[in-house]
Amino acid sequence: MELIQSGKYSLVHYDAERDHFIKTFQPKTFDRLRYALRIRPYPGHNVVLIAKRLEALGIATPTIVETQRYRSVTENIRGTPLKRLILDSPMLQEQYLDALTAFDHHGIHCRGLHTNNFLVRDERLFAIDLDAYKAPRWLRYSRREYLDCLRRSLKGEEAFLFARLLERLGLDEHYQPLR
Repeated sequence: MELIQSGKYSLVHYDAERDHFIKTFQPKTFDRLRYALRIRPYPGHNVVLIAKRLEALGIATPTIVETQRYRSVTENIRGTPLKRLILDSPMLQEQYLDALTAFDHHGIHCRGLHTNNFLVRDERLFAIDLDAYKAPRWLRYSRREYLDCLRRSLKGEEAFLFARLLERLGLDEHYQPLR
């Protein structure tokens, strides 16, 4: 197995023999307590919950092979990062904006919705890093935080996508309803 990503609270390995990605989570003690008290789902279980929610919204996700509390195994999508394709593809721009709009309307929160966290295979968009997504349980997540994160992610050549998202949501640059 090859270590391909090392984060603050997770590791990602690639198993070439099985063509799977294995993500293990090492959360802070405080987060472990929240999982144990069922305030939030365990990261591995959250992957399954989010995949079901996204699939119900028509957003493709990797095939989940196995999950445990602090581990998830997914099949390799064998896709191309959206970031490489989006500027030249109005169709992919629409798919991406459709996904972002659906996340907003359904209260699905994620700080990593930049174009590197989506892959494209056969002209279809796939959401990855599902453990980073949060679906509302009792309270809806802050729309402002969601939009601020997107604004920071979609800059430079991709800034037009954020402007188009605000237009779709009927909001001005301060996130107030258009009149």
